[in-house]
Amino acid sequence: MTKSNARKTGMKKLGRAALHFAGLAGMIALGTVWTLNHEHPVFIRPLVSTMRLPVTVVQPGKPTEEAFRIGQVLSRYSKDSSVAFRVADALVKEGNKQNISPELLAGVVLTEDAELNPHAKSSVGARGIMQVMPFHSGKWGCSSGDLFNIEANICHGVQILKQAIADAPSIRVALLRYNGCVRGRNTPNCHAYSSKVLKGADQTASAVRLLRTAASE
Repeated sequence: MTKSNARKTGMKKLGRAALHFAGLAGMIALGTVWTLNHEHPVFIRPLVSTMRLPVTVVQPGKPTEEAFRIGQVLSRYSKDSSVAFRVADALVKEGNKQNISPELLAGVVLTEDAELNPHAKSSVGARGIMQVMPFHSGKWGCSSGDLFNIEANICHGVQILKQAIADAPSIRVALLRYNGCVRGRNTPNCHAYSSKVLKGADQTASAVRLLRTAASE
C-alpha cells in the first residue's frame, strides 16, 4: 500500500470514529433531557417550547367551566341567578385577560355588594357591581361606558384593580387603593377591606373546589 492510500484509509477511519462519537454523544444528551424532564418537569422547558398551539388546544373549555362554577357560588348571594352567571362570565373573561384570579375578583364583588345589584350606587357615587366611580367611565377601552352594565362595569373595575396591583407593593395595599382607602380618613374602618376581599376570595375558591369534586363523583 502506498503512503497516499494509507493516509486516505486513516482519514476514513478517523471520520467514521468521529461520526460514531457524535451520534453517541447525541443519544446521551437526549437521554439526559428525557430523564430531567421526567424527574423535574417544573424546571425543564420542553424542547418544542417555541411552538405556539391554538388556544382551543391549550385550554379546551376551561373558562366556561370556571365561569359556571363561580356562577353557582354567586347564585347563593343573588336573587337573580341570571345576573350571578353574567357576573361570573365577566369575572372569568376579564380576569383571564388581565391575569387576575377570578376568585379574587369575586371577593371584590362580594365585598362591594354581596347582593350583586348591577344598579347599586354608593353615597359617593360609585356605581354597579364593582362600584366604579363615574370619572373612570370610558378610560379603559371597554365595550361601553355604561357603568350599570354588568360586563362594562366589570371591565372597568378589573382594569382599575390591575393598575392598582401594578403600582402597589402588595395585594393588600392594592386592594386598599382600589377601595380608595389610602389613609383611612374617608371611609371608617376601610383598612379591613383587603381582609374581607381575601376572605371572600378564599371562600369562593373553596366552594368552587367542592362543587367540582361533587360533580366528578
